[in-house]
Amino acid sequence: MSDTPGARLAVFRKSLGLKQREFASAVGFSPSRIGSIESGAADLSRAFLERLSARYNVSADWLLEGRGEMLHAPEPGFVGSSGRRIEPPDRSRPGPGDFSADGEEYALIERMDLSVSAGIGLEPVEGGQRERLAFSRTWLRRQGINEGLAFLVRVKGDSMAPGIPDGALALVHVAEGRPTGIVREGIYAFNRHGASFIKRVAPIDLGPDGRPRALLVVSDNPAYAPELLEGEDAAQIDPVGRVRCVMTSL
Repeated sequence: MSDTPGARLAVFRKSLGLKQREFASAVGFSPSRIGSIESGAADLSRAFLERLSARYNVSADWLLEGRGEMLHAPEPGFVGSSGRRIEPPDRSRPGPGDFSADGEEYALIERMDLSVSAGIGLEPVEGGQRERLAFSRTWLRRQGINEGLAFLVRVKGDSMAPGIPDGALALVHVAEGRPTGIVREGIYAFNRHGASFIKRVAPIDLGPDGRPRALLVVSDNPAYAPELLEGEDAAQIDPVGRVRCVMTSL
């Protein structure tokens, strides 16, 4: 029965294919803490709910009260320089392209038909065709990546080199960065002033609501100066998701 928050947490964890120890490592809590929550011996804290929601996009209403869907619907993705908003593909359910080989299950993650620049926003890929790349479901689960909330984009420019060189493919996890905003340092895809970027972003000052008052936006290439955004400028950062994997030879 999944009529308690702890029982629903166990249902969610098992839907990811993770054992308690693996799940605990992914969300930054001890296995004993996860076990206590699932058994009902400990309550779901606000900090735990925020971390879980930021990483997996799971609904707090569903966890606490069983209301609504388990996962929040994916929010709109990138906005190109033309103002055209581009949605991440809907991969919330296994599609016909998923397959297994040698006993291993694979999910096909779609590459969006566009490129994202570290400096000048998104550009459509001329004559490009959508393609999918296969990722081991075991690997995705261990990384805490929800395959239904992930997509690939081509990176253009050198401001994030050498870690993310020009032409690399970035795996963006939409579940991280929404809906709580950027609450921990990482490399994020985000919208700002009608264009989209991939940069390293670090929250500087968290307010009482857990949201950052200031953000430090950094290019890994030292030729590009960092930018400190405060107040309204920080609020203009609209995170799409966190970059979780970079492929440089595809």
